Amino acid sequence: MDTDRAARYAVAPYTSPFLAIYDLWVIRLSNSFAWRCAAETMLSLYDEHLGRRHLEVGPGSGWYLANTTAASEQITLMDLNPTPMEFTSRRLADRDTTVDTVIGSVLEPVPASAGTQYDSIGMNFVLHCAPGGLDDKGIAFTHLGRILADDGVLFGSTILNRRPRTRFGRALSFAYRRIGAFNNDADDRAGLERALRESFRHFQIAEVGDVTLFRARRPRREVQP
Repeated sequence: MDTDRAARYAVAPYTSPFLAIYDLWVIRLSNSFAWRCAAETMLSLYDEHLGRRHLEVGPGSGWYLANTTAASEQITLMDLNPTPMEFTSRRLADRDTTVDTVIGSVLEPVPASAGTQYDSIGMNFVLHCAPGGLDDKGIAFTHLGRILADDGVLFGSTILNRRPRTRFGRALSFAYRRIGAFNNDADDRAGLERALRESFRHFQIAEVGDVTLFRARRPRREVQP
């Protein structure tokens, strides 16, 4: 399966019915009991780093954006699948925030319509869905770094190819790989570090349960995608 087709296949399950149960299934049950990383741990990244202009890659149900204590004047949602963006836009409709959407893939340069100079960029549970190994899909950091402000921060989370410690996690990993939702067979910490180092001058990686959290600053402007 070619990369573009695999990328679209990975986001296809994000239908309206699935997003209606996303908070329960992914945010609450899977995060806590399969991956052993409570949603509040990932939410703290938003509380700490959400900026005035924010780009959210792969917004899912928009739970993190809806529950963070931080305020943002303008949020742009980017996804290959318009359904999660529509769902999240409705969820944020009552907030004093301008919400824009753009169809795009992190494996390709960010569309010009998204703009530049973002104060923050979030990408939770995106990399392990993207096809290829980190030597290939790590290009996402270069693409996103090019639209991040000099003093901005990119943050997110992913699930690497370590064997999950819970039966629930192992069952989910097996099932998600079978249906093409997970493409993380070749994803390891060394590859993540290498990809971040190639695109940013400063980065941090932390592991909580089976989830790997990361944040990065000072994009390398000399890197060409």
